[in-house]
Amino acid sequence: MNLISIIGLSLNTLGSFILAVSLNKSMKMINASLLAIEAFKDTYISGGDILSFIGMDEQRTKVFRKSKNTTIGGLILLMIGFLLQLLSLINLTPCI
Repeated sequence: MNLISIIGLSLNTLGSFILAVSLNKSMKMINASLLAIEAFKDTYISGGDILSFIGMDEQRTKVFRKSKNTTIGGLILLMIGFLLQLLSLINLTPCI
């Protein structure tokens, strides 16, 4: 039963790492989008030349699609790991 618990903990660790990487990629894309909006706002208010950012919508869609898939994978690993840990706690020997 200890082996099942160790496998469950390993899957939980891997799932958590995948979720952290996915969140990091999403946050970087959100930060880049906010910086672009801020640059547009600043140039618009100051009356300067308007900056145009081409392709950010495609990049954002691509990053969020990948992030969605990796998030689902990470959550599945967390659930399987949790179930394996529960299974390791259950005593399957018959009580006499």
